[in-house]
Amino acid sequence: MFPTRNEDFSGQLKIVKGSKEYILPAAWALKDIGSYDFKAKLADNAFVHGSEVTGDKKVKGHTIQVEFMLEGATEKDHDDAMNMAYSYFALNDYQLFCGREDRYYQIAGVSKIKQSYEKGFKQRMSTVTVSLLCSKPFRYSAVPTVIEKSFAAEQEAGEIVIDNSSSVEVPLIWSFKPPAGQSTPDITIVHKESGQSFTLKDTLLTNPAVAVVNGESGTVRRDTGNSLNTFSGLFLYALPGLNTYKYTGAACDISIEYTGRWFI
Repeated sequence: MFPTRNEDFSGQLKIVKGSKEYILPAAWALKDIGSYDFKAKLADNAFVHGSEVTGDKKVKGHTIQVEFMLEGATEKDHDDAMNMAYSYFALNDYQLFCGREDRYYQIAGVSKIKQSYEKGFKQRMSTVTVSLLCSKPFRYSAVPTVIEKSFAAEQEAGEIVIDNSSSVEVPLIWSFKPPAGQSTPDITIVHKESGQSFTLKDTLLTNPAVAVVNGESGTVRRDTGNSLNTFSGLFLYALPGLNTYKYTGAACDISIEYTGRWFI
């Protein structure tokens, strides 16, 4: 049996898609939220002992399950509540909040719903198991982290530090805006811990224009226009813990945004 449902949000399950919200009016439990498969396998070596690991070693998308019980005072009440729950769980691309209001699972869609009536309740109580597809496999922060750094003068390896509380690496979204009346045509960012870097050479980056290097989507834009041709190098990540980035370029206001993510 499930525990008694707590009426405050900390004990509730909520589905959010755009402006639509639904709180499951039932006791619930989760399964397989901490079970992960990685894109790695062993390939045997020839003529020597041991094997080599192949694959990029990243986490695969996976399936989580929500189990809940719904009861109605009448059969109609039961059916109405069940249909409402089904209609929300069957949506595509929504956020699933489970207990914690500050973190969510990104649900791509539903793969299976299994239902059974509880004996003795004359079709007024059901136990349901919903299998949900997480193409984005982690648990994500409901609020992005934004770090701002302003360099009033030209820099050679000026430092920017990010303390990433996530349990996995996070892609970064960099925004560069020159000060009023100035240009920032040549930018280099180096990640000290990994040695990875990128360079942005954009002679049109003059205030009030803003260049955005988006490691989440793999795009580079100046204002609304595509400026990928000004970019070379790699889209950068922040590893769990402290990260130091070296900025080389003219005076610039820099904003860095990322969404925290965790295994659990």
